[in-house]
Formats: sequence, C-alpha cells, structure tokens
Amino acid sequence: MITHHQIIKQHQQVARCEKSLALEKLKKRKADTRRKIELGGLVIKSGMDGFNRSVILGALSHTMQLIQNDETHIMLFESVEDTLFLR
Repeated sequence: MITHHQIIKQHQQVARCEKSLALEKLKKRKADTRRKIELGGLVIKSGMDGFNRSVILGALSHTMQLIQNDETHIMLFESVEDTLFLR
C-alpha cells in the first residue's frame, strides 16, 4: 500500500518534470524568436526591407534555386556577405 509520504514524493517528482519541460519549451521558443529576429536583421542589412514580403520571399526562393542548381553561387553570395557586413 502506498503511503501518504510516497504520494507526496511522486507529486513533487511530477511537478519537477513539468517545470523542466516548461523551461525547455521556453528555451526553444526564445531560440526560435532570436533566430527570426536575426534573419529579419539580414533582410534589413541587405537593403531589401523597402520591398514587400512577396518580393523578398520571391528573391529568397530564386536564390535557393540558384544554389541548388549550382553550388558555386554559395561562394559568390558569401563574398557579397563579407562586404555587406563591413558597412
């Protein structure tokens, strides 16, 4: 038979696990938010923030197709990135 003390211990363990899970979810959400903010900053840094979302998405999609078809574009875009961060 389970004693009252054992039930309390089990409840405490469940509470610790729930707290740990909640903290992990919060960390993941914060990391995702930070990543999105950084990507938005790249759009601004590129000068494309003056365009509407469909133009930006279209440009990114086209760029992805270029990279998938010819990986030498990666080196080209990386060299452009180096000059943009120097501004």
